[in-house]
Amino acid sequence: MTATDVSQAHTSAGDGAQLSFMGMELIWKVTSEMSGGSLCSFVQVAPPGTGVPLHIHHRDDEMFFVIDGELRMQIGAEAFDVAAGDTVVLPKGKPHAFRVAGDREARVLMTLALSADSDYESMFAGLVGLAPSDFERVAAVCSANNVEFIAPPVMP
Repeated sequence: MTATDVSQAHTSAGDGAQLSFMGMELIWKVTSEMSGGSLCSFVQVAPPGTGVPLHIHHRDDEMFFVIDGELRMQIGAEAFDVAAGDTVVLPKGKPHAFRVAGDREARVLMTLALSADSDYESMFAGLVGLAPSDFERVAAVCSANNVEFIAPPVMP
Protein backbone atom coordinates (compact mmCIF):
# COMPACT_ATOMS: atom_id res chain seq x y z
CA MET A 1 0.00 0.00 0.00
CA THR A 2 1.25 3.48 -0.74
CA ALA A 3 0.21 6.50 1.29
CA THR A 4 -1.91 9.03 -0.57
CA ASP A 5 -3.84 12.11 0.43
CA VAL A 6 -6.06 11.64 3.46
CA SER A 7 -9.57 10.60 2.47
CA GLN A 8 -12.72 11.80 4.17
CA ALA A 9 -14.11 9.10 6.46
CA HIS A 10 -16.89 8.77 9.01
CA THR A 11 -17.62 5.95 11.44
CA SER A 12 -20.62 6.24 13.76
CA ALA A 13 -20.29 5.54 17.48
CA GLY A 14 -21.71 2.00 17.27
CA ASP A 15 -19.96 1.09 14.01
CA GLY A 16 -16.63 -0.45 13.14
CA ALA A 17 -15.47 -3.97 12.39
CA GLN A 18 -14.63 -5.86 15.58
CA LEU A 19 -12.23 -8.64 16.39
CA SER A 20 -10.96 -10.28 19.56
CA PHE A 21 -7.39 -11.30 20.27
CA MET A 22 -5.35 -12.18 23.36
CA GLY A 23 -8.23 -11.39 25.73
CA MET A 24 -8.89 -7.94 24.26
CA GLU A 25 -11.36 -6.51 21.74
CA LEU A 26 -10.50 -4.16 18.90
CA ILE A 27 -13.07 -1.95 17.13
CA TRP A 28 -11.88 -0.36 13.88
CA LYS A 29 -12.87 3.30 13.59
CA VAL A 30 -10.68 4.28 10.60
CA THR A 31 -8.92 1.67 8.49
CA SER A 32 -5.91 2.41 6.33
CA GLU A 33 -8.14 2.04 3.27
CA MET A 34 -10.57 4.65 4.62
CA SER A 35 -7.72 7.15 5.15
CA GLY A 36 -5.97 6.62 1.85
CA GLY A 37 -3.15 4.80 3.64
CA SER A 38 -2.11 7.68 5.88
CA LEU A 39 -3.43 6.47 9.26
CA CYS A 40 -5.55 3.92 11.06
CA SER A 41 -7.47 4.24 14.30
CA PHE A 42 -9.22 1.78 16.58
CA VAL A 43 -10.66 1.46 20.07
CA GLN A 44 -9.00 -1.24 22.11
CA VAL A 45 -11.13 -2.62 24.95
CA ALA A 46 -8.99 -4.46 27.49
CA PRO A 47 -10.02 -6.17 30.75
CA PRO A 48 -8.09 -5.61 33.99
CA GLY A 49 -4.62 -7.14 33.95
CA THR A 50 -4.41 -7.51 30.16
CA GLY A 51 -2.09 -5.52 27.97
CA VAL A 52 0.56 -5.57 25.27
CA PRO A 53 4.17 -6.67 25.93
CA LEU A 54 7.19 -4.49 25.26
CA HIS A 55 7.45 -3.79 21.54
CA ILE A 56 8.68 -1.29 18.96
CA HIS A 57 6.91 0.11 15.90
CA HIS A 58 9.87 0.58 13.58
CA ARG A 59 8.04 2.65 10.95
CA ASP A 60 4.88 4.10 12.50
CA ASP A 61 4.18 6.77 15.13
CA GLU A 62 1.41 5.91 17.61
CA MET A 63 -0.95 7.87 19.82
CA PHE A 64 -3.02 6.59 22.77
CA PHE A 65 -6.07 8.49 24.07
CA VAL A 66 -7.54 6.87 27.18
CA ILE A 67 -11.33 7.00 26.94
CA ASP A 68 -12.01 5.09 30.15
CA GLY A 69 -10.04 3.15 32.75
CA GLU A 70 -6.40 3.28 33.76
CA LEU A 71 -3.21 1.98 32.17
CA ARG A 72 0.27 1.37 33.48
CA MET A 73 2.56 2.40 30.61
CA GLN A 74 6.18 1.56 30.05
CA ILE A 75 8.12 3.69 27.56
CA GLY A 76 11.77 2.75 27.45
CA ALA A 77 12.85 2.37 31.09
CA GLU A 78 10.17 4.77 32.40
CA ALA A 79 6.89 3.46 33.86
CA PHE A 80 3.91 5.68 34.69
CA ASP A 81 0.11 5.64 35.00
CA VAL A 82 -2.37 7.19 32.59
CA ALA A 83 -6.13 7.60 33.08
CA ALA A 84 -9.26 8.70 31.23
CA GLY A 85 -8.60 11.89 29.28
CA ASP A 86 -4.83 11.35 29.08
CA THR A 87 -2.95 11.23 25.77
CA VAL A 88 0.41 9.58 25.07
CA VAL A 89 2.30 10.09 21.79
CA LEU A 90 4.98 7.56 20.88
CA PRO A 91 7.45 8.18 18.07
CA LYS A 92 8.46 5.23 15.92
CA GLY A 93 11.42 3.31 17.30
CA LYS A 94 10.50 3.83 20.98
CA PRO A 95 10.01 0.59 23.01
CA HIS A 96 6.71 0.62 24.89
CA ALA A 97 4.17 -1.59 26.65
CA PHE A 98 0.98 -1.24 28.64
CA ARG A 99 -1.30 -3.17 30.93
CA VAL A 100 -4.70 -2.30 32.36
CA ALA A 101 -4.40 -1.19 35.98
CA GLY A 102 -7.24 -1.13 38.45
CA ASP A 103 -10.33 -3.30 38.58
CA ARG A 104 -12.24 -2.21 35.46
CA GLU A 105 -11.67 -2.48 31.74
CA ALA A 106 -9.91 0.22 29.80
CA ARG A 107 -11.05 1.72 26.50
CA VAL A 108 -8.26 3.35 24.52
CA LEU A 109 -8.43 5.08 21.15
CA MET A 110 -5.21 4.24 19.33
CA THR A 111 -4.13 6.02 16.17
CA LEU A 112 -1.13 5.15 14.01
CA ALA A 113 0.49 7.38 11.39
CA LEU A 114 1.25 4.80 8.72
CA SER A 115 4.28 4.19 6.57
CA ALA A 116 3.80 2.97 3.00
CA ASP A 117 3.92 -0.76 3.79
CA SER A 118 1.96 -0.85 7.08
CA ASP A 119 -0.97 -3.25 7.33
CA TYR A 120 -2.35 -3.32 10.86
CA GLU A 121 -5.66 -4.77 9.68
CA SER A 122 -3.87 -7.96 8.54
CA MET A 123 -1.61 -7.98 11.58
CA PHE A 124 -4.47 -7.88 14.10
CA ALA A 125 -6.46 -10.44 12.08
CA GLY A 126 -3.41 -12.72 12.31
CA LEU A 127 -3.43 -12.46 16.11
CA VAL A 128 -6.98 -13.84 16.43
CA GLY A 129 -6.85 -17.24 18.11
CA LEU A 130 -3.32 -16.85 19.49
CA ALA A 131 -2.77 -17.01 23.24
CA PRO A 132 -0.66 -14.35 24.98
CA SER A 133 1.61 -17.19 26.12
CA ASP A 134 2.42 -18.03 22.48
CA PHE A 135 4.98 -15.24 22.40
CA GLU A 136 6.96 -16.58 19.41
CA ARG A 137 3.92 -16.80 17.12
CA VAL A 138 2.62 -13.40 18.24
CA ALA A 139 6.06 -11.91 17.58
CA ALA A 140 6.22 -13.51 14.11
CA VAL A 141 2.80 -12.13 13.07
CA CYS A 142 3.76 -8.64 14.24
CA SER A 143 7.24 -8.79 12.71
CA ALA A 144 5.67 -8.99 9.25
CA ASN A 145 4.33 -5.47 9.94
CA ASN A 146 7.63 -4.05 11.24
CA VAL A 147 6.51 -4.36 14.86
CA GLU A 148 9.18 -6.04 16.98
CA PHE A 149 8.15 -7.71 20.23
CA ILE A 150 10.97 -7.64 22.72
CA ALA A 151 9.70 -9.16 25.97
CA PRO A 152 6.78 -9.09 28.38
CA PRO A 153 6.60 -5.73 30.19
CA VAL A 154 8.48 -5.23 33.42
CA MET A 155 6.43 -2.65 35.27
CA PRO A 156 6.13 -2.02 39.01
